[in-house]
Amino acid sequence: MINFIIIANKKLDECINRFDDIVRYVKEQYNVEIRTYGNILRVALNAVTPETFENLIERLNTNQELERGLAFSGGYTIGHLQENNPKLILTEIIEYLKSCSGKFSTLISFLQSAQEKIVLISDANDIDWIKSHFRNNKISVLSFKAAKKTEIRNKRLVQYSFNGKNDFDFLQNLSVDATLILYEIEHLLYQKQVQAREREIESEIRSNDRLRISGIQYEAISEPTLHISDTIEDIVARLDNLGRNAYEGYKDESDLILDEIEEKIIYKISTLKSDFFLDSNDTIFDLAGNIIKVQKLKPGDKVRIYPKEQLAENLYQIAIETEPTIFGKVEENSRHWQRLISELSKKYDNSVMYQRLKQKGLRVMQNTVEGYLKRLRKFPMYNSDLRAIVELYYSNYATSQFETVLRDILRSKAIYNSTMIALGRGLKQELQLFLKEAKVGEILAKRNFTAISLQAFVNEHMPIITVTAKVAYLTEEDQIPINPQLQEI
Repeated sequence: MINFIIIANKKLDECINRFDDIVRYVKEQYNVEIRTYGNILRVALNAVTPETFENLIERLNTNQELERGLAFSGGYTIGHLQENNPKLILTEIIEYLKSCSGKFSTLISFLQSAQEKIVLISDANDIDWIKSHFRNNKISVLSFKAAKKTEIRNKRLVQYSFNGKNDFDFLQNLSVDATLILYEIEHLLYQKQVQAREREIESEIRSNDRLRISGIQYEAISEPTLHISDTIEDIVARLDNLGRNAYEGYKDESDLILDEIEEKIIYKISTLKSDFFLDSNDTIFDLAGNIIKVQKLKPGDKVRIYPKEQLAENLYQIAIETEPTIFGKVEENSRHWQRLISELSKKYDNSVMYQRLKQKGLRVMQNTVEGYLKRLRKFPMYNSDLRAIVELYYSNYATSQFETVLRDILRSKAIYNSTMIALGRGLKQELQLFLKEAKVGEILAKRNFTAISLQAFVNEHMPIITVTAKVAYLTEEDQIPINPQLQEI
């Protein structure tokens, strides 16, 4: 049985309705379609930690989808929108969710008072934060991946998010009771899935074969389709279409849904040794050997920075060995787009090709395109780069035809990225095991690491260093600070 604790919040509902209205206005008046804001809103509704909300604000500040769309539409700027600025209302929603902490306080209250054994499925980033706020030894807080491997018979499953059909199917197949702690708009998403399932059943009942057998005409009860929010329904539909690997990765760590957002926050981490440019989702080790997100770093922290360049080269080979069938298709699609850009380079002079691709939405600099031609990347850096290459190559195709090609390659890119992230996390977990317990894990042992060689690796490539300053930039190339106030010790 599935129970619900529904968090009613009139102001939140009003803000989301206002946000939808503004997004529609921008589409109708300026022909600008904003897709990535939905990703941010979806993660904000799931968020429970202050750091997550703060990172979403940083991501929204760096996101230039609206600004680029307005400029392309007719040279407009964001100032032309005045009160119809979706970035402002989305910022207001995130700040409000952070300040009211409705989902977190409801979750902790429920966990504190629980009298039965519970398995709480949590975003991997939230586990330590949640555990630090309650004391109840009947409760296990696990990631989605860990929960799937855990015996939960005679326990209650608890979730504080709901994300469409994949979640619905998972919950329907449970053999235990579950409780979902949701905002009212998320509960409506669940009800919409119930409605869709009922209509599938009705379609079967109304089939001609069943009529011939029973001789009874089924009369369906008319029920209006639930409408939630254009923005939320759009992102949930995209989640439903994720490959299983990518979806389960998202369930483990909601940051993965933000991979669609092409602007990345780059943090310049200054130390006495050197400066490091790290992505907002990169992780490092604190003094105790714990894995922490770069976004949580503060000047004065003592850390070990994970040398991803030294180990990343081994990741892909591990992936192929782990899932050869899946990665056969990934390899095929990787070679496909590389062949397309290679053929384009034969058709056009490089500078002409670059300009044609820019007209189609290419984001990167020309030297990055040269890297694409040299096959230095398994997939293009940005989805818009891939779209530009496919669209230019198949310029004589109907839109539906090249969209099919594009969709297939994008799916492989999502699988590749999510799997590499998972493998990278696996290596980090093994480095953490070594730093905490001086044990060599399975992955590193297969790469011929011993305790002696791994300690030498840590000493050379991961010494303890002190953070002296941290500042966020739009990109490493542009060096444009989000906040020009450099934080220093």
